[in-house]
Amino acid sequence: MGRLRFANWVPVLAVALYVTIPVLCSIYYAVFPGGSFSLGAYSVITEDASLAAAASRTFLITGLTIVVLVATLVPALVAVHLWAPKLRPVLEILCTLPLVVPPIAIAAGVVALLRWGAQQGRGSMASQISQFLQSPDLPLILVGTYVVLCLPFTFRSIDAGLRTIPLKAMVEGSAVLGSSTWGTIWRVVIPNIRGSMLFSVFFATALCFGEFSLAATLGQQTVPVWLYDVSSNNFRASIAIAVLLNLTTWALLFVATLSADRFSPAGRAARAERALQKSSQKAAA
Repeated sequence: MGRLRFANWVPVLAVALYVTIPVLCSIYYAVFPGGSFSLGAYSVITEDASLAAAASRTFLITGLTIVVLVATLVPALVAVHLWAPKLRPVLEILCTLPLVVPPIAIAAGVVALLRWGAQQGRGSMASQISQFLQSPDLPLILVGTYVVLCLPFTFRSIDAGLRTIPLKAMVEGSAVLGSSTWGTIWRVVIPNIRGSMLFSVFFATALCFGEFSLAATLGQQTVPVWLYDVSSNNFRASIAIAVLLNLTTWALLFVATLSADRFSPAGRAARAERALQKSSQKAAA
């Protein structure tokens, strides 16, 4: 029995070692230059102004991506679940299509479209739209592409959250009490799927701060692109920031997993049952 249990844990341990050993080696290289502990590699955070600009641009892109995802998918999924359940497979197919399209292919298509717009001549509507979407201060083209990349995972998360609640009863009860549709979504639906929404938010944040190919192909200076550029001059600093970014991403996904479980109806029911059992035990004592 003991050997069988150990054999079941072998794949888990193998994956854990495969993931953690490169990270531990990167941490050692970043903070132990020459064998002695030093945080000098992280001085680039305060000394390099381009990092602050790339980080602020990435934060802005991330925030807009999250807003667009939530503002479009939540009402769309609520409407499909309530009034058009037969359209759910169609919406699912549309939202999961990015899984079968490589990001570099998406980038190539976007570049071709932007180039076509620029070739229409200066002052034309297509050229102005192309320039507007590629603005260095607010690259909306990256927001759109990141929304597309996040769609499959956000759809799955929010759809699963809506399936775990009595959505129709909630909406009908809220309407009877005089609430509008948008008021119902804001005050009733969103609080009941906040675990799924938090997972979507954290996942989108991790993707926006870790995606390189699209930003580099489109010529936008985000944090991953900055890491690539600075690696040619200060490789140790790029590894140090990459480790920090990697650990932050892991922490976000860990918090997202815990949040999805904590705020789910099953998690709330389990906590309520435990609280009831404790109160019953106190009363019996």
